[in-house]
Amino acid sequence: MAERVRARVFGEVADEYDRIRPGYPAALVDDVLDHARLAGAPALEVGAGTGRATVAFAERGVAVTALEPDGAMAEVLRRRVADRPDVTVAVTAFEDYRPARPFGLLFSAQAWHWTEPAVRWRRAAAALAPGGTLALFWNGDRPADPEVTATLLDLHRRHAPQILPDVEPVHDSPLAAAWPREELVAQTDFGDLSERLYRWERTLTAQDYTANLSTHSAYRMLDEGTRVGLFRAITDVLGERIVVSMATALYLARRLDN
Repeated sequence: MAERVRARVFGEVADEYDRIRPGYPAALVDDVLDHARLAGAPALEVGAGTGRATVAFAERGVAVTALEPDGAMAEVLRRRVADRPDVTVAVTAFEDYRPARPFGLLFSAQAWHWTEPAVRWRRAAAALAPGGTLALFWNGDRPADPEVTATLLDLHRRHAPQILPDVEPVHDSPLAAAWPREELVAQTDFGDLSERLYRWERTLTAQDYTANLSTHSAYRMLDEGTRVGLFRAITDVLGERIVVSMATALYLARRLDN
C-alpha cells in the first residue's frame, strides 16, 4: 500500500470537504482586490481545493487559473466552476507549474503551508508581474464558549494527544508574530506587507462540527478507530448546536520591480 502523504489526504473526503468547509469573508475579497487593482489582469490560485475561494474571486469578474494537485479535489472544483469559462483548472502542484504569462494576483486560501519552502517565494515572484499582489489567507476557528473549548481540548488529550499541537486555539496570536510573516519579510522580491484579521461566527450541528474536523489533515491521519472514538466523545458532550468563532487571517504583499 502506498504511503499516505498528509498534504494529499483531502481528496479522500472531497465531497464532504466541499460541503462543510467554510468560505471566506466578502470583506477579505474586497481588500485583496483593492490592493491588487487588477484592471483585467488574471489571477493565479495555489491549492484551490474544491473552489470556495476560486468562486469568490471569479464572481467579482476575475479570470482565475486554479492549481489543485489532488485529482479528486480538482474534480469537485471543475463541477463547481463548470459554468465559468473565465476559470481554468490545472491538476498540478504549484512547484511544477510554469506560467505562460505573468499574473496580477497570486492568492492561496488555506494551502500555502503545503507548498515547498525552498522554492515557494521564488516561484511566487516569478508568477507575478512587477507590482502584482500576493494574498495568503487562512481560516482559524474554535468554539465561542471557552468552557466548550476546554472540554474539547481535554477530550483530545485523552483520545488523540498526538494531534493536540494541531488543535490548540491559536487565532488570538498577533498576526505580526505569526507565520508566514517571518518568512515573507525576508524575501527581497516582496514589499508593502500588511496583515488583516476578520472575525465572524458560524453555527454548526454537533455532527457537522465533527464532519468539519474530519476534513482536516491531522484528523485524516489518525487511524479510523481513534478518529471514530474521538468524534463520538465530542458529539456526546456537545449540545445540539455549537457556535464557532472564526478568525480569517490575510497576509498581503507586493511583487517589487527589482
